[in-house]
Amino acid sequence: MAFYENKRSVLETDKPEQYRVLREIGDVPPSPGIYECQTCKYEDVVNRECIKLPPCSNCKKKGHSNKWKLLVKASDK
Repeated sequence: MAFYENKRSVLETDKPEQYRVLREIGDVPPSPGIYECQTCKYEDVVNRECIKLPPCSNCKKKGHSNKWKLLVKASDK
């Protein structure tokens, strides 16, 4: 879950469909941001240098595969 202090720093999306897509391990992330593992609900940050979504660091200890869902998109705007 993301928290914020200043509402002016957060915008509501005009493209909600990007937050509904489930992405596989190895997919190219559409943007930096916070992603949620759909297996264990662990949240992880993906930065600009990330070229493919990794396995969940929480699930991989248990041997599960996972899918990711974008929760919060980071932007320089």
